[in-house]
Amino acid sequence: MRKLALISLLVILAVTFVFASYYPITLVDDAGNVVTITSTPMRVIDAAPSVTDFLLQLGYANRIVGVTQYDSYTKAENIGLLYPLDLEKILSLKPDIVFLFGGFQLPQYERLKKIGITAFVLNANSLNGVYRDVMDVATIMGDPQKGVTLVNKLKDIESKIENSAYKIPLDQRPTVFYGSPSKEIWTAGMGSYLNELISLAGGVNITGNYAGPNGWLPVSPEFVVSKNPDIILVPYFAPGGEEAAIKQFETYPPFANLKAVKEGHVYAINGNIASQPNTQLINLLQQLYDIFQKW
Repeated sequence: MRKLALISLLVILAVTFVFASYYPITLVDDAGNVVTITSTPMRVIDAAPSVTDFLLQLGYANRIVGVTQYDSYTKAENIGLLYPLDLEKILSLKPDIVFLFGGFQLPQYERLKKIGITAFVLNANSLNGVYRDVMDVATIMGDPQKGVTLVNKLKDIESKIENSAYKIPLDQRPTVFYGSPSKEIWTAGMGSYLNELISLAGGVNITGNYAGPNGWLPVSPEFVVSKNPDIILVPYFAPGGEEAAIKQFETYPPFANLKAVKEGHVYAINGNIASQPNTQLINLLQQLYDIFQKW
């Protein structure tokens, strides 16, 4: 028993030594902030729902102590809104690090920094950006090799789909539009990860040559009608909401004569996945490839 206890103690000391020699580490986040992590983050607050996926995929669920009310992960404390963040609530959970995303949440980085909390922004706009973010999270959490393993797995799936879609001649690829029917439709354009996915899966995004903030931009119903795409991708956000999302698009008066509507090529995709740059985009890439093969 004493020998077993001694071995256990040596293992603990070895792990402690590894972590002690590994930190501090300094990384640049997706907002350009230079961030230094001084020790192993054991208490993590995820104020970016997209980042929860990274932590779960890398095996760090047990370190998540807080998430926002918009997060699908419910086994951690609810810290409330995405913006503005409840700093008092965050302080009460004593986090070692808080993960944020870009856009409207960016000002929260400085607020957290002022009260002495380490924050890190993850906001990829491409698959390579997602892979980089996986590596950043794995490195921050203390085990870069976990990131390498996960990235290699994701890249392998991407490569198989990409190589298959590559064989489709350009003039035989379907034209594609993503969005929900309204007077102003926000859709994916140049520089967005969704535009990249559509292309990699063998489609041609009708707004792929247009730019906007973070790659997203608004278009009018008249624009969609003028392009008359072969395939429509409409987002749904609630479980089981596929049929309702498709019906809403197909019954929207301006779109009644669209080729995709008449030929039954309106497809629902999970809007939560389509709007969050994380590892689930690989699953979406596979879904898009399967959809385009039906055309």
